[in-house]
Amino acid sequence: MKRVVPLVFIFFLLMLSSSSGKICDQVVAVLDGEVITLSEVNDAMPRYGKANILNEGNVLDKEIRLRQARKEVLDLMIEEKLLQRVASRFGIKIEEADVDKALERIRLEGFKSDEQMKRDLAAAGFTREGYRYFLMAQIRRARIIEAIIKPDVSMAEDKLREYYGSHASNYISPEVRVSQILIQVPAEATAKDWQAAKKEMEGVLQELKKGATFEKMATLHSDDEASAHSGGDLGFFDKGEMIPVLEEVVFNLKVGEMSGVIQSSQGLHLLKVTDRKPGSIPPYEEAKERVMADYYQEQVAKLYVKWLHDLKARSNVEIKL
Repeated sequence: MKRVVPLVFIFFLLMLSSSSGKICDQVVAVLDGEVITLSEVNDAMPRYGKANILNEGNVLDKEIRLRQARKEVLDLMIEEKLLQRVASRFGIKIEEADVDKALERIRLEGFKSDEQMKRDLAAAGFTREGYRYFLMAQIRRARIIEAIIKPDVSMAEDKLREYYGSHASNYISPEVRVSQILIQVPAEATAKDWQAAKKEMEGVLQELKKGATFEKMATLHSDDEASAHSGGDLGFFDKGEMIPVLEEVVFNLKVGEMSGVIQSSQGLHLLKVTDRKPGSIPPYEEAKERVMADYYQEQVAKLYVKWLHDLKARSNVEIKL
């Protein structure tokens, strides 16, 4: 009989241990009576690009990053729950097909293969399913903004001119003269095609290191026939005229400076800035289209922040994290 009590006690401890995840889970927020727990926040990390938050750094750094990430994710979870209610009230439904379509468009525009997309998403802190969930939330937010926020945006001429007056320097459009060496890769490229292109570009880089001129390498190796005969010279570009992934690099290069190898939908690029013009502030009428787009985006963002703040104020939100 003496052995029964310890066995019963051990069994009780095991049962308590097995269920302690639910019993002891920390409540980190309450939204109109709906509880959000710490484990739910942790599980949501891959939906907001936080899956890699503990991959680097010492113990203290990891703890600081984890706390900050949890607060950010909790705030996003509360926003998402509120938006789900609004979407339901307005009959806004997001289907799996909507997410599939958005995911496919992103894959085609930004990635060469499913494997590359998987690697890049993982590097950005997303799982594939987490990214699907993230996209669904983004589509829902966009449709709510379309239905509720955008109709209140005023595009009055006086407002546009006022905006232009305080942001005129944003529309200075410097020009850069660019030369290029392009190793083209077929649209339906295989891994072997990319490997061959990279090998050829490595050969070009080796020759440049040995003292070959950029112009000579462009003439010999560039697949851009229109510029190869002139040493790769593409002429001058304003902002907005180049492929975004190339423009982002080119406008940050100094005259005479060469880029690293850049991959785009066309293949592999090596770019060199050969001249630069400072540009000047354009007249309002010339910049009006860009002014309208910028002003519109800014107003939508401001109105959304205010609308969300008011929505939270009307809800009973209690943060315990």
